[in-house]
Amino acid sequence: MANTLHHQSQAHAHSTFMFKHGTPQADMERAVWAEFRSSNRKALDYLYEKYVRLLYVYGGKISRNHAMVEDCIHDLFVELWNKRKILGDTENVKFYLFKTLRKKIVSKISTAAAEAPIVREAEVDFPIEFNIIQEQLVSERQTQMRRALASLSESQREAIYLKFYEKLPYQQIANVMDLDLKSAYKVIGKAIDTLRKAVHNIYHI
Repeated sequence: MANTLHHQSQAHAHSTFMFKHGTPQADMERAVWAEFRSSNRKALDYLYEKYVRLLYVYGGKISRNHAMVEDCIHDLFVELWNKRKILGDTENVKFYLFKTLRKKIVSKISTAAAEAPIVREAEVDFPIEFNIIQEQLVSERQTQMRRALASLSESQREAIYLKFYEKLPYQQIANVMDLDLKSAYKVIGKAIDTLRKAVHNIYHI
């Protein structure tokens, strides 16, 4: 069952929506969402194909249990389709999907005591690039930066991902993570301070 939705979506992999050149992204998203709510299966396929990879990456910042993340994404799209006629409008589909997926993952984690949201010692797959000639020094600095990223708390890593990789504003980060705005600023601020200190140490190796 876990692959049902994926296979169904792939059957319509080449289905696309045609928009006039220059149509704002927000308008295209609203149009597709309206079609989805009107039971257009091509709209479901469009949303799946556009966001499934982003959802998987984001889910991986919350839990290292990749099978569970995949199940939650599958459940998310099945639930969306089943409830399509009672869903309201949304100004930001990605934000809505991220928030819904996070709730599902957190809910599953809370019911599995042995499941840790993120393995603290795991290597974090963030892009790291340093323009340094000496190969050995590059390797050492990359290792130090990975350690700095891994030293962040689960919520700090998630917030950093949403801020600097998904480019969400602070208010949306707060909403996705179920925080108040002040707490969102605080979480990201502490994470940036930690990384800033790490960068200082790295360049004094």
